[in-house]
Amino acid sequence: MSKFVKLRTELREVALVKQALDDLKLRYDEDAQYRHIFSGANTRAALIVHAPGGNFGLNPNAEGVLEVMGDSMQMARVKQTLAQIQQRYAYHMVMQETARAGFDLVEEQTGSDHVIRLTVRRWN
Repeated sequence: MSKFVKLRTELREVALVKQALDDLKLRYDEDAQYRHIFSGANTRAALIVHAPGGNFGLNPNAEGVLEVMGDSMQMARVKQTLAQIQQRYAYHMVMQETARAGFDLVEEQTGSDHVIRLTVRRWN
């Protein structure tokens, strides 16, 4: 039976999540209503992501950490999409922090294992 569930993530910054979603060409709605048809749950979400595995919501909890809201029967596919979002989120976080520290991107490579390798340099 399908249930409304929430999963905690390590994502915190909605702006970086939106950049990740844009990178992945995933459509999303901001500050929208998330409705779970089977349980009748109806709640506001910072982002509603329209992914191939099913729609899910992302909303900050009391600690400011984003939680995934969705259907329990779709969570396996949602977790796959979430892994891609987390990788792009981490990429943008690293790029933001390295730029803040005065580093420039010298080289970027993505291996066949989908690992992104960055080379950064700072000139004094």
